[in-house]
Amino acid sequence: MAPSAIPTPAPSAAPSSDAELLQFLQQLEAPLKNLPQLAKDFEATFHDLALTSTSQFLPTPVRVLPSGDETGQFLALDLGGTNLRVGVVELFGRSSLDTGGERLCIPTQGSWNIPEHLKSSTAEDLFHWVSERIRDVLRETSTTAEVMELGITFSFPMEQTSHTSALLMPMGKGFTFTNTNDLAALLTTAYAQTSAAGEPAIKIVSITNDSVATLLSAAYAHTTPHSKTAAGIIAGTGTNATCMCPIGKLHPAKKPSGGNAGGILLNTEWSINGTAPPLQPYVTDWDRHLDARNEKPGFQPLEEMVGGRYLGELVRLVGLDVFTQHSLPAGMYHEYGVDTKLCGDVEAASTDSDALALLADYFSADGGWGLGLETAAVFKRVCTTISTRAAALVAAATVGVLGVNDELEDGVDIVVGYTGTILEKYPGFKERCEGFMREIVRRMRGSEEGATVTLVEARDGGILGAAVLAAMVKGGST
Repeated sequence: MAPSAIPTPAPSAAPSSDAELLQFLQQLEAPLKNLPQLAKDFEATFHDLALTSTSQFLPTPVRVLPSGDETGQFLALDLGGTNLRVGVVELFGRSSLDTGGERLCIPTQGSWNIPEHLKSSTAEDLFHWVSERIRDVLRETSTTAEVMELGITFSFPMEQTSHTSALLMPMGKGFTFTNTNDLAALLTTAYAQTSAAGEPAIKIVSITNDSVATLLSAAYAHTTPHSKTAAGIIAGTGTNATCMCPIGKLHPAKKPSGGNAGGILLNTEWSINGTAPPLQPYVTDWDRHLDARNEKPGFQPLEEMVGGRYLGELVRLVGLDVFTQHSLPAGMYHEYGVDTKLCGDVEAASTDSDALALLADYFSADGGWGLGLETAAVFKRVCTTISTRAAALVAAATVGVLGVNDELEDGVDIVVGYTGTILEKYPGFKERCEGFMREIVRRMRGSEEGATVTLVEARDGGILGAAVLAAMVKGGST
């Protein structure tokens, strides 16, 4: 079903020329024309959410960033919207660099796609499966420890009052169970039910979310005397961010005991609906259609515009309106019938012939693409327009997050740690996002001078960040 099925005006006719196509896609390019103001609007919204919201800009128990001297061996778990990763992480600290060694290593790890049926099952079923995967990794680990200390990264909203407490909130990303559950209790119970004699027990030392883990990972590995890791962002299946916030800017219910001194890391949950106001001028009928058919309409407006789960679907919806004069493969008429990876591959194709071959292969079960080179070029242009909009929105939101702690005003070069398949693997996305960030900062300052903003991949950020936080908690530095 095309976006025009929604009771809001849609383009009156499909484009019939390059000029008309450009005009047709202009609504998707609208954010690019006003990025500095969009970043300011995000910042204002984020300040308001920190001060008023109880479902976004949630405080974590983390008050400081890692020093880089943390050491130890930890079991680490990273549960995301699509994948589960479990690994054994060894931290050697900054001193190991002085002798030519590595600061860390991950000798054993595993990665699994989360079965779709578990997303609509119970939390108990999901964590039973997770505990089995932990055992898979531990069986490959040469350890005689009776207890493995565990750090957890959990890529969903949760309420935390300590490093080991986490009450699950509605999850999104295709997960449909909504009852409130205690994460530590769920995993501990499930592991006890599945572990066998002679296997090590687990002790949960810390729980954090994906964006906090990304920031901690980047800060551990990349902070220097001349730079500061100031934020962590996720752009993968979904999206999220974390930043430091002065405690005085928080809602009273979110403030830790001990007054307003200092700062605290926030789990922004920027994907959900409190972030909607800056986006409203740029929401298209295609976005509205996607949202209306989602399992939780209105819940995650930013995620639906930038998340890997949705970019392919937006391409499909736009394509239905672009190619109204053509007979399309059956997959183009099925919800989520276009994979985001296909969009990236087509966008990166060096020639229209290569793009056409990719489309023909992807839709081979439907008899192939069946259309000519010109349609492949148009499909590629649609992919590029949608991914570029996503990169611009992530950039503007990131600059807005940096404003929460006035990070751009102290003159220090800023590092933003990132992870997620879109930033890591979608062709050109990271470069476009970083370019937009620097353009926004330059235009806001009216000068090329001042601190730079650089995106740095937090490689293995989920499991490394979980281990770093576990080391910080164990060392008493949080």
